[in-house]
Amino acid sequence: MCYLKDMNYISVFINAIVVALMAMYVYQNERRMEEMAAKHNQTDGYYLRMLKRIESKLDDNTALLQQIFSGLPKDNSTSILMEVAHGKPAEQSSVYGALYSASRAVDGNVNTFMHTNIEKSPYWMVDFGKTYQVKRIEIFNINDGAKSTGERLHDLDITVGPSHNKMQLCAHYVGPAQVGSHLLFECFHENARYVKLMIKGTECLHVAEVKIYAVDDRSS
Repeated sequence: MCYLKDMNYISVFINAIVVALMAMYVYQNERRMEEMAAKHNQTDGYYLRMLKRIESKLDDNTALLQQIFSGLPKDNSTSILMEVAHGKPAEQSSVYGALYSASRAVDGNVNTFMHTNIEKSPYWMVDFGKTYQVKRIEIFNINDGAKSTGERLHDLDITVGPSHNKMQLCAHYVGPAQVGSHLLFECFHENARYVKLMIKGTECLHVAEVKIYAVDDRSS
């Protein structure tokens, strides 16, 4: 009990010191404000001249910044995008059965799918017929089947380019995916006519749909 009393006394003492320090701080600030007000009355003309000089500098810098920004390339991140792969000619390394051709990946229907044989480096590729500024690629995995069916989509290279011999890597998907997976890849390529999907290794490649978004050149 004595210990608790001592602690209470110490607490009261500490609070008293804090209150005293705060009072001293307020008093000193009031004195400073009075001194600053007195000086302001004497130097009012000086402050006005300084403000005018600052405003002049701001105007000069604003004009300079406008010139700099006008010379920078425009950012297409806010450009209107359109889907450019739908219905375009497509090919694949092989066809598993007569119904699983390359065109099924760009028919707009996620319930159909393309499918290759089990082979080394199976691929699928679409041709836009002209070049676009590609921004985004979406891949819809097969949405029906056992878990192992969905996991076939792995170690996938996505390449983009203006011609077959000038393809560049846009993204690599390690995977494996799951049945019904929706994969999204940001891909910035200024001069793309072809997009190719290829699995590295021995596997079969099948996807339900590939959607490719590019800058809408009709809006420029």
